[in-house]
Amino acid sequence: MLLLLSCQKPTYRLLRYSIKKYSTSLYSLRGSTRVNLLHRTYATSIAEENINHGDSSPILNNNNKVQLENIKYINTLIHPILLDLNNKLIQGKFDSPYSILNNQPLDVKTAIFKSFEQQLTKALFSKSIPENKITLVDYLNPTLDNIPSLLQLISTNTYPNNFLEFNNLSSNNELIMQLFTQLLHKIFLQYRIENASFEKAKVDFSNPAEWFPEARKMKRKIIMHVGPTNSGKTYNSLIKLSKSKTGYYAGPLRLLAREIYEKFNSQGIGCNLITGEEVVPSIDKYGKVSGIASGTIEMIPLHKKMDLCVIDEIQMISDPLRGSVWTNAVLGVLAHEIHLCGEESAVPFIQKMVKITGDELEIKKFDRLGKLTVEKSSINLLQLKKGDCLVVFSKKKILKYKCDIERNTRLKVGVIYGALPPEIRSQEASKFNNGEYDVLVASDAIGMGLNLKINRIVFSGVNKFNGSTLQKLSVSQVKQIAGRAGRFSAQHGSKEGFVTALHRSSLVYINQCLKTPVSEILKASIWPTNGIWRQYMANNPKKNSLSSVYENFLTNVLKFQNDNFFISELDQKVQLLNLVSKDRFLSTMIIDDQLTISETPISFRTSNNPKLLQNTVIQFYKTIVKRDCKSILDFGFLDLELLSQTSFVDTNVMVPLQKVEKLEDMHKLVLLFLWLSQRFPTLFIDKDSAMEVKALVEKRINQELVNVERANSFYSDRLKGY
Repeated sequence: MLLLLSCQKPTYRLLRYSIKKYSTSLYSLRGSTRVNLLHRTYATSIAEENINHGDSSPILNNNNKVQLENIKYINTLIHPILLDLNNKLIQGKFDSPYSILNNQPLDVKTAIFKSFEQQLTKALFSKSIPENKITLVDYLNPTLDNIPSLLQLISTNTYPNNFLEFNNLSSNNELIMQLFTQLLHKIFLQYRIENASFEKAKVDFSNPAEWFPEARKMKRKIIMHVGPTNSGKTYNSLIKLSKSKTGYYAGPLRLLAREIYEKFNSQGIGCNLITGEEVVPSIDKYGKVSGIASGTIEMIPLHKKMDLCVIDEIQMISDPLRGSVWTNAVLGVLAHEIHLCGEESAVPFIQKMVKITGDELEIKKFDRLGKLTVEKSSINLLQLKKGDCLVVFSKKKILKYKCDIERNTRLKVGVIYGALPPEIRSQEASKFNNGEYDVLVASDAIGMGLNLKINRIVFSGVNKFNGSTLQKLSVSQVKQIAGRAGRFSAQHGSKEGFVTALHRSSLVYINQCLKTPVSEILKASIWPTNGIWRQYMANNPKKNSLSSVYENFLTNVLKFQNDNFFISELDQKVQLLNLVSKDRFLSTMIIDDQLTISETPISFRTSNNPKLLQNTVIQFYKTIVKRDCKSILDFGFLDLELLSQTSFVDTNVMVPLQKVEKLEDMHKLVLLFLWLSQRFPTLFIDKDSAMEVKALVEKRINQELVNVERANSFYSDRLKGY
């Protein structure tokens, strides 16, 4: 795991408990000799002038001779690199993702390089982030705050021992050049926002494919693996990925990404895990990081060339909330070969898309492995049997059904729903698969990801609340859920699956859906990348908040008509940004940070305690604006009493159920802290403790779910006594 060190604060260990920890150190420090370069600059002449003229700065008056030698040392190291960087800029020789610098006018290139020199000089004389606080994230995302320490560490060969190879670099000079290029690019983006004309810059929605010029330079091959659930379509593409030198599996869920990560590594295939909350590298005995990664679709590296990319659940491209991430991935991923897995409904749209992008397309169709039978009659709860999965579309009803079944039958019941932490969902699935649970009561979350040995799917109904109204399940949703019955396995081969419902009317509708072809996807959801938004921001007054920019954008975009794309829903983004714009202090947040927090993965609507979540999120955001440095225990949302309780049985089932709800909200905030620590690693610190808190919350949720089962068992035994 990435180990984030504390920022001059005591490391908290209040919640430690006995768990087995597995960690991989990313740092193998090469070289023990450290040059004591406390303050440095490439501009030796500036330092000499300050010293010779008796500058009153305490920095330059202490040990002047030693410091001058140190300054000359750094000057020798980076001055030639700066000359090469300037030549590269003037000659326009930058590769993606910095190729935008190549086509800038000479006066712009001169201005940004001058600004870069000035800011670098100032940074090298300023107080830097301490070297022992530097992590891998700082090398991946250098800033003017951390560049002095990075140069110090590089000058002593003290950095991840496989970092050069992983980035196709051959020397320290090339590493410094890469860091300087990233900083120069950031300064250019800021320069463009500050100097662009209000009237000129516009975002062109007529052809989103042009948002990804580097992908358009490639001749990519797209292979679609399409078919119903349990047809083996994803399995075949994963085999191809496992044989690739570099590649990425992009899944819809963190749980699914981890499943692929664990599967590959268990087979001896090195695979990294990349999600919004954590990055876990797979490093071989020679210290080399694997070129293959499994992660969530949101984390797909669109700037990095690779041999092969697998994009799962491609039909999600039309989802109003998250579909734009799939669209951007398909349009922008720099992979020579792209495997799209999912429903056949996505084929017509991808066929239209490749005509725009110029990519080659091959379509492979798969049939279901095993028969799926719709039973002739509906059933009641007393007719449930081992291997059944009752699908319910409300968390409260899921827990109620669990209680009803356990109280009125001898069946042991597991539960799976969206608000449960992915790790608990995985544990519940394992208990069902190995026979500890007889029956599963689950939401439609089982439609993706989890590998479940379900004999029969039982629909509790066919209506689902979409956030505002109650709607019937779509044909696609019915097929996705029903298809989870009778899963194929390499060990046992094809297995027949069965489908029924608790109500006759529901069964009739399900039968109709399974006989109906899935509707073709005609349009895909789109939303500009952050890079495109920075261009768009140049078109707006600097004082505008991002939320007001979005509002102006939405007003104008109502006129947007396109045969292939529609604009993604923005309610959640706007809700989060309104927290910023309506708070006098938060409204000072810089635009780059607003772009980042607009993607905050949390929903107040689905929370058990929206006020707690909102207040804590505001605290998180204030930490970003203040550039403060805090651990997870500094925010006060953890209920330490609840976390420290020992497991005990309460005969009132509502007691453990209420504790589960509190723990679920706590877990959401812990995950959000981890998500922010990936993006602001010097602000949200002590990630190690946060991971332990996360594990503790999950342990407590599991204990309280067991207590629900025990309370139901007590109730059932008491009834038998009458």
